[in-house]
Amino acid sequence: MSVDPDRVILAYADGLDSPRSRPDVVLAAAGLGEKTGDLLLGWTPEHREWLSEPIHRGRTIIAGYGLADAVNEGRIAYLPVRLSAMPALLADLLRPEVAVVAGVRRGSTLVFGMSAGWGLAAARAARRVVVEIDPEGLDLGGPEIPGNICATIERPRHSDPYPVLRSPGVVDRRIAEHVISVLPPHPILQLGPGGVAEAIMAAIREPVGIWSGLVTDSLLDLEARGLLVGPATAAYVWGGQAYSALARAGRLRLRPVEETHDLSRLSGFDGYVGCNTALQVGFDGSVNVERAGRRLVAGIGGHADFCAAASRSVGGLSIIALASVTKAGVSTIVPTVETTSTARSDVGVVVTEHGVADLRGLDDAERTSRLIGIAAPEHRYGLRDAASERASR
Repeated sequence: MSVDPDRVILAYADGLDSPRSRPDVVLAAAGLGEKTGDLLLGWTPEHREWLSEPIHRGRTIIAGYGLADAVNEGRIAYLPVRLSAMPALLADLLRPEVAVVAGVRRGSTLVFGMSAGWGLAAARAARRVVVEIDPEGLDLGGPEIPGNICATIERPRHSDPYPVLRSPGVVDRRIAEHVISVLPPHPILQLGPGGVAEAIMAAIREPVGIWSGLVTDSLLDLEARGLLVGPATAAYVWGGQAYSALARAGRLRLRPVEETHDLSRLSGFDGYVGCNTALQVGFDGSVNVERAGRRLVAGIGGHADFCAAASRSVGGLSIIALASVTKAGVSTIVPTVETTSTARSDVGVVVTEHGVADLRGLDDAERTSRLIGIAAPEHRYGLRDAASERASR
């Protein structure tokens, strides 16, 4: 990645508590003040003002949230990479000279706070590790920060509040009820962020396990209702102080992506359910979670990992749950997706507010028919025309 001897790969660990410190501050702390960092970034929910400076360039595997402007204006290049592949890339082709990770103190030990993510892999692979310590950060029982820790710096204060998850709306709740209707008995669930996922968590009425990339405050409500089976396992936490009590009680396990996104481990669970959303679903079941129009808005993340694992789980299910139209009224069921983020072979059921399309065991023509059946009614006529035209070619 880096060919200029004065530029080195500087990896920022991902998560809601992704480090805030400027690259020049990190490099100076690592004893490399004369160098410039080629950035390697992941999920960065908060805006980083310094990213607008021309000197800061690099790559990311998540194009949305706080990185959206930098990506779409060309300062940060987007890499279409699964989260589960990051440890291997960090150990080889994307090995950083410096990794900066967010941490908290546990006695004399430095540990990950709200996010383990791929920070563990970055710290192991990097030649030097700088830990950004948040004196007010939460210790949720995360793993110890490994590697050659050469410096610690204090986390800069931030005037903006953390991003807020969208509350479920009427359409989200309709989708959630359909999802609940197809869950297997005693499932182990994975859900991504967003209004649909929050509505699904609120609609759960039977005990479930949670093994996910991310957990939000809806997990606390699930625990309060006595519906959480065993400890929840996640790589990232989006929530507040109440999670400390959950972790102390042994009801939360914060683990790195090597564990949370491991396909072999997840597919070995009976009844593992991956419940994810999408920007588009194609007639054949292919899923786009990256592009809206020509604009990159997200990344593959764990989507492909969880869908693949759930599709292989005995008694499990890979679910895609999404509204039938965008805010602009455009159909999300389309003849062909703009880019394929998750393969059709890893999608079992698609759910919109208009119903459930079970795609398992169906050929492409049957899939097309069922997906049009859950599209927005005002778009079905045009979608049928598109399907007929494709079939006649």
